[in-house]
Amino acid sequence: MPTFAVNGFLPLGRHSVALGDAESMLVSAPQFRDSPTRRTLWDGLINYLDVFLALEDTYEGLLNGIPLIHRVWLGGSFVSTKLDPRNIDTTLLIDTDAERSVRGHPGSKWLTTAFQSRDRMREKYGVSPVRIGYRRVAHVFEPERFTPEERTYFTERGVWDDWWQRCRLPDQEDRSPSERSAAPARGYLEVRL
Repeated sequence: MPTFAVNGFLPLGRHSVALGDAESMLVSAPQFRDSPTRRTLWDGLINYLDVFLALEDTYEGLLNGIPLIHRVWLGGSFVSTKLDPRNIDTTLLIDTDAERSVRGHPGSKWLTTAFQSRDRMREKYGVSPVRIGYRRVAHVFEPERFTPEERTYFTERGVWDDWWQRCRLPDQEDRSPSERSAAPARGYLEVRL
């Protein structure tokens, strides 16, 4: 399990952990014992994810073992030593094949609603979510064969991987993102459900 560096952030890169390990690291760790926000935010994240998991349970027969959520990326101040973050910044990699299997069935509107209004999700769950349509691509070394959907996937994945490794600059004149804040400065978590 990764540990926080002296600067209060994870070392550079994407660090893959199980859901329970993420909770231990970001909520239950002794350094966060006095945080009035972390447990509430974590519970909100779990409630948010539970709606996806309930859809998986309901439509298990249609999904053929493919989860709706491929991975969850957590970044921002929640993945730092900040005692009281205001929300959980997250990117969900939603499997597009699984999503297509469920669309049009009762309850599937959540697959849109969950990402329509980040402000609404932040208010209700304490989560600020972003969606990436996850694709399994076998011909990764042959970009000339990429479909438009595959290109979009790789673009979105790269954008958010880049973003979660950035930090705001200390001066208030630079409202990130900017060229000055583009260099990787911290790591983020990839959570396996």
